[in-house]
Amino acid sequence: MSDFRHLLLRFRALFRKAKVEEELDLEIRHHIELETEENIRKGINPVEARRKAMMDFGAVEFHKERAREARGIRPLEIAAAELRYALRRLGRAPVFTGVSVLTLGLGIGATTAIFTLLDRVVLDPLPYPEAERLVRLKSPVPALGPAAEWESSSAQYFYYNRDATAFEGVAAYSRRAANVMVPSGPRRAHMAVVSEGALPLLGARPALGRLLDAEDDRPGAPPVAVLSHAFWTQEYGRDPDVLGRLLSLNGEPYEVVGVVDGGIELPHEPGMPSGMDTDIWVPMRLDPSGPFYNSHITPMIGRLAVGSALEGAQAEMDRLVQQLPELYPSAYSRGFIDNGGFHTRLYSLKDYIIGDLGQRLWILMGAVGLVLLIACANVVNLFLVRMEGRRRELAIRAALGAGRRAIIRPVLTESLLLAVAGGILAVPVSLYAVRVMMSMAPATLPALADIRLDGAVLIFAFGLSLVVSLALTGLSAARHRQDLAASNLAEGGTRSTAGRERQRIRAALVVSQVSLALVLIVGAGLLVESFRGLLRIDPGIDPEGALAMEIFLPGAPYDDTGPMWGFYSQVLDRVRAIPGVTEAGMSDVLPFQGGFGCTVQAFEDQEVYAHLEEAELTTCAGQEPTTPGYFEAMGIPVLQGRTFTAADNDQPERGVVVVSRAFAQQFWPGEDPIGKGVAPSGRQEGPFYRVVGVVGDVYSSSLEEDPAVAIYYPIVRIPESAGWWPNYMNLVVTTGLSDPLSVYPAIRQAVRDVDPSIPVANPLEVRNLLAESMSRVTFTLVLLGVAAGIALVLAAIGLFGVVSYLVARRRNEIGLRIALGAQSLQVEGMVVVGSLKLVVVGLGLGLAIAYGVSRVLGSLLFGVEPTDPAAYLAAGVLVTSVALLASWIPARRAAGVDPLDALRAE
Repeated sequence: MSDFRHLLLRFRALFRKAKVEEELDLEIRHHIELETEENIRKGINPVEARRKAMMDFGAVEFHKERAREARGIRPLEIAAAELRYALRRLGRAPVFTGVSVLTLGLGIGATTAIFTLLDRVVLDPLPYPEAERLVRLKSPVPALGPAAEWESSSAQYFYYNRDATAFEGVAAYSRRAANVMVPSGPRRAHMAVVSEGALPLLGARPALGRLLDAEDDRPGAPPVAVLSHAFWTQEYGRDPDVLGRLLSLNGEPYEVVGVVDGGIELPHEPGMPSGMDTDIWVPMRLDPSGPFYNSHITPMIGRLAVGSALEGAQAEMDRLVQQLPELYPSAYSRGFIDNGGFHTRLYSLKDYIIGDLGQRLWILMGAVGLVLLIACANVVNLFLVRMEGRRRELAIRAALGAGRRAIIRPVLTESLLLAVAGGILAVPVSLYAVRVMMSMAPATLPALADIRLDGAVLIFAFGLSLVVSLALTGLSAARHRQDLAASNLAEGGTRSTAGRERQRIRAALVVSQVSLALVLIVGAGLLVESFRGLLRIDPGIDPEGALAMEIFLPGAPYDDTGPMWGFYSQVLDRVRAIPGVTEAGMSDVLPFQGGFGCTVQAFEDQEVYAHLEEAELTTCAGQEPTTPGYFEAMGIPVLQGRTFTAADNDQPERGVVVVSRAFAQQFWPGEDPIGKGVAPSGRQEGPFYRVVGVVGDVYSSSLEEDPAVAIYYPIVRIPESAGWWPNYMNLVVTTGLSDPLSVYPAIRQAVRDVDPSIPVANPLEVRNLLAESMSRVTFTLVLLGVAAGIALVLAAIGLFGVVSYLVARRRNEIGLRIALGAQSLQVEGMVVVGSLKLVVVGLGLGLAIAYGVSRVLGSLLFGVEPTDPAAYLAAGVLVTSVALLASWIPARRAAGVDPLDALRAE
């Protein structure tokens, strides 16, 4: 209780100081009065009695100080006094305070904003239990190119689950769109088709009912479905009676057996837009008895066994792949494994999802870190100038007996206040910057919807402010210690060695600013050249005025390609009749969406196989069913022959096919492809389709890769043949309208007029496909360019400040030069040349640093080398030009010095 009372007294003494001091005065006066009365009673006259009482009591201020120290709050009082003093001094220098706080706020805010992205995308763990044990399985085929990677096959799924000891389990899955009938009516839903172990492997738990089990995944088992928590909430209002209901998925009834607890989702795929969360989970029901094909379209993930490392699991995969031809001869040949280089590659799931985004974000983090260093250098320069004006004050205080700590403490307090104020300003700056970055970020950025300032980010901002504060105070303290050692009260003290030392420090800061700004500008220049290289590539399509949307046909009544074509042809006829629509067509894959797969083809001409073996190539290509009008709607040029007509589907026995230029060059180099025979899905027994046309190349994901090797088949297959199932299609229309989306309601109605149960979903302007494919490049380019621009401005401000200060210090000298006949141009040249010395040193240092650092950008560049001399030359010219402008302004001011003022001063 006494300790608590003592603590209360301390708080009272701290926050009610005037009252406590008044009480102390009353207590001292009362004590002296009592002593005085006692002396009077002893017979001493009143005047002498009071004088004796005062002498006996001793120095009043001494006792007051002892009382204050006894309270235990003296350090707090000193700190509060220093704080008030620092606030008053900063308030009397609003320009210095405002510029310093703004500079630090921008630097810390920009760094915090990039850290927000880095923390959410790269540093945060995946939302799965023991996520570090999750791996992604891919199937590289080096013979097709260094970046050629397929998904897995059903044979691999069963084989690895059975024989791979490095895994606790392997799961297969597939994302699909579905037409679903819910209480509110028909709608499109995102459906996940998964093997039995997928949900447990991801750590899913049922919120209601149960999850999918092994019995559900058995071929021929009754169809069941599990709803996502969000879908259950949105469409059924969390009705617990949803269990046992029949859900119509693509026209087939599925019994709802459970609801997945929130937070579980399939792994994000690189290039896949964020926000495509699963609505419904259904079993995959693969047949372990086959048949098995060389079809690699099934994504797979695995969980490493306890104690297994990724390297050991990869070694086991390399061994198991060699046994595929013996175990599954219908799917794999020895030549395919040996000549094609086919193997299974394991990725850490985190690394696979992030891809090169992690490298891009780390580069941006380094860029804004350099901006922060430049900002701190500017503030330090301002501090040095401010300290120059306080040298005599500090010397006087030292002469009057102030200790070193007492002299340095106010400056340290100012540094801390500025850094804290900059950190506070950084919070709204980072909030705004995060919103801007999210508006610019590629839609494929993982966790895009979850990016926000949270506790970890705010702690980072606070810690960064603290680091900046310590840096500023440390530099300030070091400089003040040197000043105290070199200071004297004479005017000549300002021209001491310490003054020259300060000039060297300011010059070094400017050199560092110029060099760091040059590094950022070189990086931005390299990305600009890379971007220009991409713009020079023909994308293969004409996206202006084009609109794409998805259509999915259920199994009944569309159980064959004939009925499918009947539906598609009616829809196309109605859509072409819509005012504003000039052309319409369909294909199952659109360019720049990463959908062009690689399906084995068969060739009538046996020489093709000999050529492929010699070139170490495979027979696979993107096999895409396509309707008439698609190439015209997408703006893909016809290079040779013709494209599809309605008769090609009405009379499927014609068996015609259209190929891309890349396809023709790969399989029939130097030959005329028209009339060549090719069969889908590797069916060497035929029937063979005849090439009737060659169209321009398009790109699967981005312009940075090779064109897609594509073959386009008609919707309707040759009778009694197999090959594709075109129930999922992309409808593309070309309009002459500035807003293609304006025709979407009419298109949706046209589809309803043909079949009201078929929804149209996800309308997308085709030009956005091209823009999104380049969004990673543009996102990095814009942010790095902004960082480089800010760095250049800050470096120019720093140079301007140093030159202005030097001009001010040499004002008398410049006036004398003018009085002795120096011309304005000579004075300006003297100042500019002096500043250019700093710039040249900074350029040399910056070029050396940029040469080493730019190699980090190598994987992000396209068509340009990290050492491209044009980028270095342009950056050097830009920095030099800005530096000349920054030094010319104070040089003009120097040329205007009045020589009479200088003579009077001398």
